[in-house]
Amino acid sequence: MIHWAFYLVICWVLLSLPGNDAGAISPALRQDEIPNPMPLIETTDEVVNFLLLGSDTSNPQNSGRTDVILIVSVHPARGAVAFLSVPRDLYVYIPGWRIQRINTAYAHGEMLQQGQGPALLMETLQYNLGIQINHFARVDFGDFVQIIDAIGGVDIAVDCAIEDWRLRELDLDPTDEANWQMSTLPIGVHHLDGNLALWYARSRRTSSDIDRGQRQQELLRAMWRQIKDLGLLSQLPDIWPQLMDVVETDISLPAFLTLLPLALNLQERQVASYTFRLNADVSDRYSPEGERVLVPKRDAIEQLMRDFLTPPTISQLQSSALSVQITNASGNPDLAQIVADKLTWKGFQIVESVSSSASIQHRTVILDYTGRQKGSGIELLRSTLGLSEEQIVRDPDPARKTDYAVTIGSSYYPCTRNVLPPAQTTP
Repeated sequence: MIHWAFYLVICWVLLSLPGNDAGAISPALRQDEIPNPMPLIETTDEVVNFLLLGSDTSNPQNSGRTDVILIVSVHPARGAVAFLSVPRDLYVYIPGWRIQRINTAYAHGEMLQQGQGPALLMETLQYNLGIQINHFARVDFGDFVQIIDAIGGVDIAVDCAIEDWRLRELDLDPTDEANWQMSTLPIGVHHLDGNLALWYARSRRTSSDIDRGQRQQELLRAMWRQIKDLGLLSQLPDIWPQLMDVVETDISLPAFLTLLPLALNLQERQVASYTFRLNADVSDRYSPEGERVLVPKRDAIEQLMRDFLTPPTISQLQSSALSVQITNASGNPDLAQIVADKLTWKGFQIVESVSSSASIQHRTVILDYTGRQKGSGIELLRSTLGLSEEQIVRDPDPARKTDYAVTIGSSYYPCTRNVLPPAQTTP
């Protein structure tokens, strides 16, 4: 099923750069304090878990670190999908070895025996997260760039500007510092080719490993939209040989094809997204080698995994589709798409998006037509957009055509994540 084939090939970001993970850092850890294995999370319905990996190498003789670890949980009976980005710095017990960053498990398995990298990483995830992985797929950064370019690039609504070092020209020597320049991808809607998409996915100079995981999920969604728009979902049998040239996987073509009906009918609101939360799910610590790592909080991780693996009921899928009309009165044409993407990410249904360039207003407001308190989505809507309670106007309307109406003002700042603003604004 080509939908999942391309999900599996988009595993990307690589080459870890120095980050700015926030949070208090506790004293150094010990590597001989091996935790007990996490109980296997039981599920009520059939769930198929895919492990998507991106490695920081293009050398076929070197497996590299899996700096992208993304789990895609598919619920065929419910017609729903969930994403979970696993931080590369997650400090866990690697069975048969020691406590180490999770992005080293794959390479350690390959060192023990060629071809054992995926198995050891899957075992590591089960030991520390209580999740059983069914299949894996892995690409390196060069193949990721090639795949993005092959589908004509992707469109991304950037809600937080990203600033990081980038090669002045792609063919320059990356070992020469003079060949690098500071670059910024500003807030707005951008079309990314493969190299720019890779840069956006792997950057963490002004954000964090956790935030980087969310950007990787954004790129997955963007790839999926592009693939659907190109009508590639029906061409999987024809392109499968070329796909296997750039993807290392244990998944067969027949296994993909069984999920094709789900892929063809999947709506974006049926795709849930999960990331680890700093200080809630993980704590920022130092390893014995002096490296900054993320240590799991066992009880919180267990609840996170239960939420991630619990299939939504039909009623939940229906009730989550609260409708929103967006009016862009900011004077910035890109803000409508940025807001629409943010709300779709949280499960809202965008029924209409209009511009109001002739009537610019300063303040952003939400009109709540539901008149409901219990079961209302107003708090999720407010927090997603980063607005205050004073920016909500309650106007119950039994004859409403939409549940909420958002008017974007010129003062609206869409970056609601922990990302440092860039020092410069030029791309």
